[in-house]
Amino acid sequence: MLESAFEIKNTVFGYDKKVEIIHGINASIPKGEITALIGPNGCGKTTTFGILSKTFKPWSGDVLFYGKQLVEYDRKEYAKRVSVVHQYNTVPDDMTVKNLVAVGRTPYHNTLFSHESQDDKKIIAEAMEFTGVAEFADRQVKELSGGQMQRVWLSLALAQSRETLLLDEITTYLDIRYQYEILNLIRQLNETFKTTVIMVLHDINQTMQFSDNTIIMKNGNIVCQGRTEDVITESSIKDTYGIDAEIKTVGESKICLFSKK
Repeated sequence: MLESAFEIKNTVFGYDKKVEIIHGINASIPKGEITALIGPNGCGKTTTFGILSKTFKPWSGDVLFYGKQLVEYDRKEYAKRVSVVHQYNTVPDDMTVKNLVAVGRTPYHNTLFSHESQDDKKIIAEAMEFTGVAEFADRQVKELSGGQMQRVWLSLALAQSRETLLLDEITTYLDIRYQYEILNLIRQLNETFKTTVIMVLHDINQTMQFSDNTIIMKNGNIVCQGRTEDVITESSIKDTYGIDAEIKTVGESKICLFSKK
């Protein structure tokens, strides 16, 4: 049995202490694998992502990271182990790629204006090389395409921590070529560094192709979880999304075809 990176136990959360959004969910996220969070809009997957990234504090229940309560980690300690790439990110247009990636080393410094160490410089360079952004390290971020920019955010995350990566809809707004470039890069990162990856996705076929495990949510509940090939079925798609689908095997992969009705 695989070791769990995260364990979510009877977790409840809502906004303004009035409207409950997450209804006592339970989940185990394996170490060293890619886990996808999927479900229809408003199902609670982004909120669950926010709990894992320490953006939100649950009303009740337990969220554990390697057996320790998430609330017991201070932000700097947690940031050294968990990198987060949100769906929406802002940065000054005149910042260079290299300087933005260097932000990933912030948790390792005592002050905001600490100088980069030789280790910092080495890790930043390696992160940019791995994600394919080293060639435009001195360019300003405003000059980059959407796909290039997502590689930069991944580079920043990698410079921060190779242990655990949380990704919120990282392929949103990218054309199909860049979507698959990013997803292949995430898989490569996972295989190279044994990085635990949790990513919120919308596309079922991309989930089937790139995730080892899948958690399906609906109406603030987890309706099923486990190995992706076991969890994503014609029945679970119908129950979760209310649409008919057919899953076929093409070569070594499975694809989901949706009804035209």
